[in-house]
Amino acid sequence: HLGIDWASIKRAMIYTTNKGKVIFRDYLGIYGNTIIIDHTMGLCSIYAHTSSQAVEVEDIVKENQMIGRTGKTGAVFGDHLHFGILVNGYEVDPIEWMDKRWIKNSILKVIKD
Repeated sequence: HLGIDWASIKRAMIYTTNKGKVIFRDYLGIYGNTIIIDHTMGLCSIYAHTSSQAVEVEDIVKENQMIGRTGKTGAVFGDHLHFGILVNGYEVDPIEWMDKRWIKNSILKVIKD
């Protein structure tokens, strides 16, 4: 389980982490109702267990845009958001991708070098 599970209140609003294009909005097995946003260069964010979705596939979203509400769809016991990061289709630790210093040292420096 490489994602982060965030719980607050039932049906809490979900906001995007960054701009991108919605490439998936459907039921995804254990993840339940899920939204996946493509941020280009093989980087996607996943928002799972949603109770409602305010976007459609092909929509272009902005950073901090409300895209849906938390829920308890899929293999869960309570209302929450499972947030994850995919790199070329593989789940990675989203905590790293939320750390500007880690991005600078582990991604931007590698690209520059």
